[in-house]
Amino acid sequence: MELLLIALLLVGFIVAFAIGSNDETMSPAVGAKVFTIRTAVILGAIINLIGAAFMGGGVSEKVGSDLVNDSPMSTTMVFAILIAMAIWLLVASATKGLPISTTQCIVGSVIGVGWYAVFVGMAGWDAQSLNTGVLTEIFFGWIISPVIGFIISAAVFSLVRRVQKRATGLTGRERQEQIAAYGLIVFLLVTALSRGGNDVANAVAPLVTLPVFQTTIFIGPFAVSGVMIPLLIGGVGMGLGLIVVGRKVIKTLATEVVTLSPSSALSASVSVALIMLVGTLLGLPLSGTHVLVAALIAVGWVSSEPVKKKQIKNILMSWVITVPISAVLGIAVFIGLGFLPFSLG
Repeated sequence: MELLLIALLLVGFIVAFAIGSNDETMSPAVGAKVFTIRTAVILGAIINLIGAAFMGGGVSEKVGSDLVNDSPMSTTMVFAILIAMAIWLLVASATKGLPISTTQCIVGSVIGVGWYAVFVGMAGWDAQSLNTGVLTEIFFGWIISPVIGFIISAAVFSLVRRVQKRATGLTGRERQEQIAAYGLIVFLLVTALSRGGNDVANAVAPLVTLPVFQTTIFIGPFAVSGVMIPLLIGGVGMGLGLIVVGRKVIKTLATEVVTLSPSSALSASVSVALIMLVGTLLGLPLSGTHVLVAALIAVGWVSSEPVKKKQIKNILMSWVITVPISAVLGIAVFIGLGFLPFSLG
């Protein structure tokens, strides 16, 4: 059993690495030339780890046990879900640099494996195993959060531009942009904390459902909540994925959607920070990617900056296909694992 747990944690780490490779949180600062890509990925990795460790528990339960009505997840099912996620995330990140939704990946994989378990009549699984109420709540969050993100971002940037018109001379405008740059850093740190807590659930939610992590674990004289183990491993994985692979996705949103200034980047980041913080505290598995893209489109609309429609079209298309692709991959991997010469449990 110990070897299986280690293997599960290793797969969870790989999935977290894949999620980190698709983390675009710091892209507004890079687009506004406040951070270099190197600074963005290092700082983002550190904040991701902190957010994962201290803010990831509630969302993990929502995507894990709540979504499947506490139906028993076998080790094979957990492996299939995590591996399917990792495959699609790494393919999207490494080939096109597309910022796809990791939340959609985990939900799609769970749905696919869950439906298959119901179809083949696995013990403990029936037509009521997938919680339609939770599923509806998640889908509603995916739809409404980018709409709210667009509205908040547009409103904030409209207010910022009104204030900017009162600045006198070039020096006054430069001072305002400098202040906006400092504000941008603050809001990105808040966003990164929330994204760390929200996204780590996408890597370790299936692990959190396992009984071994529902107890207190003693490490020497210290008592640690079992849930903390997968959360920390997920946080480290996301940080490394961001550093090693994530530069390409950051560059896509920093330079290939709309031209950003510190003030426009701040307006988008305020929207993302508020929505992701509230969603994470409420335990809602929102997509920070959806919110950020909507916020960037909003600042482009307010400023009449040209939005690169081809890139937006590619991003939106990747969102549409992510859930079904993840579901199909989950089923395929689950079936494939059944051909192993040994049982995973």
